[in-house]
Amino acid sequence: MSNKLTAAITLSALSLAACAKKEAAPAPAAPAPTALMQPVANVKQVMLGIVIPASDILFGVAATAPADDTAWAKVQANAVALAEAAKLLTDSSRKRDDAEWITKAQALYDTANAAAAAAAEKNAEKTSDAGNAVYDACDGCHMKYMPARQGESSNPAQ
Repeated sequence: MSNKLTAAITLSALSLAACAKKEAAPAPAAPAPTALMQPVANVKQVMLGIVIPASDILFGVAATAPADDTAWAKVQANAVALAEAAKLLTDSSRKRDDAEWITKAQALYDTANAAAAAAAEKNAEKTSDAGNAVYDACDGCHMKYMPARQGESSNPAQ
């Protein structure tokens, strides 16, 4: 072999050996944790922006059953949004108290999830019934915490 070829092979072998012995570079450090996102909406804004529009879609099933898969998916997504809104309402900046408020938010969460499950089945009757349960959960909370409703009966006949 020529000296140049021997030198090239030796240099390549040494380079490969050096690379093989190098330890893997340490993984880059994780970015510093950022401050947790803070709530930006108050209860009224959560109601106006999420709960009312989502519940309107859900309550509409009682009048007109969704006609296709896309419409059913919209109902289901809005029922899920109601459940998420219930979670938002339990944030410490929005809670009115530690016991009954949480119980009422849980009722919204549970009934909204039942509505989402009924919509997933594409069952108009079950979805409508679940919508009625959502309404009852909302009404119970409004009777307790909505100043304009305090003292009213949820049943106009009473």
